[in-house]
Amino acid sequence: MTKVKVSMTIDDEIFAAFKNFCRQNGMKVSTKVEQLMKDNIKNSTLQQFIKQ
Repeated sequence: MTKVKVSMTIDDEIFAAFKNFCRQNGMKVSTKVEQLMKDNIKNSTLQQFIKQ
């Protein structure tokens, strides 16, 4: 799988809290963001299926 670099603008307090959360739980920020994106896509697809 090819990886792509992204640039985002995020509230500094939110990012600091998220980064701290990731550190405390032994995960990389990028890995957690990718996981959240996958979950969001999966849940969105499921919701579309349920509505049909």
